[in-house]
Amino acid sequence: MTEPIPSQSLEFRRLIEDALNDPYDLEFESPVDGKISIAFLTSFANKKDIQANFLAPLGRLLAEKRNYTWKDILPVISEQGRKIRESLDEAVNDLLEGYTLVHLAGSHFIYTFDTHERVKREPTAPLIERTIHGPKLSLLEDIKQNILLIRERIKNRQLKIEGIKIGARSRTKVAAIYLQDVASPLVVQKVHERLGKISIDGIVDSGYIEQYISDNPLSLFPLTQSTERPDKLIAAVLEGRIVILVDGSSNGIIVPVTVNELYQSSEDYYFPFWFGVFLRAFRIIGNVIAVLLPSVYVALFAVNASLLPIRMALTVSGGRIGVAFPLVVELLFMEFVVELFREGSLRLPTTVSQTLGVASGVILGLAAVNAGMVSNATLVVTIITAIASYSGPNYEIGLSWRILRFSLILIAAAFGLYGLTIGGLVILGHAAIQDSFGISFLSPWAPILPKELIDTIFRRPLWMRRRLQIYQPVDEYRAAKKGGKKDE
Repeated sequence: MTEPIPSQSLEFRRLIEDALNDPYDLEFESPVDGKISIAFLTSFANKKDIQANFLAPLGRLLAEKRNYTWKDILPVISEQGRKIRESLDEAVNDLLEGYTLVHLAGSHFIYTFDTHERVKREPTAPLIERTIHGPKLSLLEDIKQNILLIRERIKNRQLKIEGIKIGARSRTKVAAIYLQDVASPLVVQKVHERLGKISIDGIVDSGYIEQYISDNPLSLFPLTQSTERPDKLIAAVLEGRIVILVDGSSNGIIVPVTVNELYQSSEDYYFPFWFGVFLRAFRIIGNVIAVLLPSVYVALFAVNASLLPIRMALTVSGGRIGVAFPLVVELLFMEFVVELFREGSLRLPTTVSQTLGVASGVILGLAAVNAGMVSNATLVVTIITAIASYSGPNYEIGLSWRILRFSLILIAAAFGLYGLTIGGLVILGHAAIQDSFGISFLSPWAPILPKELIDTIFRRPLWMRRRLQIYQPVDEYRAAKKGGKKDE
């Protein structure tokens, strides 16, 4: 559909209707003499705004002049997002994006105006990535508002915002944001290539983009970082990483990513140095407990009991007298119940889920012990594991470890500590061969980068000027040298 704009008003209307299959929300308006045709979709545009910004001014113009041209029309109507279009294809695409078309009989071109009345909501506190210290804002579903949140914090001429439309039918707006004088050109090029290769009919959420641009979409580990926090996106841009925003999604994507980034919370850097170190260390310890405690429990008490102190082994074994199932079965049963609680609580209203989750967990746990389905020790292990699993700030890496935890429990039940060691090495080997846009997922641990290890388990002091070299930044320094000044 590359035909030109017809000069006749009736033909213009017919072609627009045919191009859109005569939709219910397509409307045409025209002042008294019928020479001007105004086309818009009522699902995008407000009819009161059309009346105030187009029909009323044109009505006054026609009352004063019988012969008029575009020079007379343009000064009296809205100027918002004005574009000139000479092909029907461009006109229809603009119409589908919320523009209003204005056609003048005798012209082989039209003007389009942005009259998209967007559904807006006020910024709210993050639902998943909550923090005690720091901004209480989350991203919105409007890409323009999300870009504004970043621009307000990074007022620099080197901030590059590149737009692309993805989806043959949805034509979803996608933006790549980075600092031109900091981000690695190789990473930027890979982002351009992967976004450009996406071939799909429609994009509903940023999760679609993540799966298309990931180095290995089948990996259990997330090779892109998703976040709902604007401050995390801003920090990533300043580090030399690239942020990808998708219209209609309240989550942004950060690339490249390493495993360390997935355990870092924004507030690590908002608290004083030692507070941040303390919080991050406990977070990592919590993750280790959540992943290994159930499988180590099974390996030691079901397979390698001879390694335990006699008193401990007798105490735990005595507590299992009367339990109907083997240790691995009761542990898998409790883990399965916890996962059911976790998923069920996500679908309930917040106040109900909190009350129901705690009450049901306590009652069900006591009932299971009294019924002889599980032992007290297994119940304690399950509760500690469930609490520890919430210590990580990234939902996706937590989900990865939840899946792997079941695998490790089964391996430990079959082969004990030996099997658990082999299973851990297999997982480590899988993680070691993963890349995120040319950056090793396990960097700076593999390959080892001694200077970068300071910002892994421990938090890097803010006064350290040198940027992390993991992401290969063009500008290595975060702040100007004494007496100097960064380019604004």
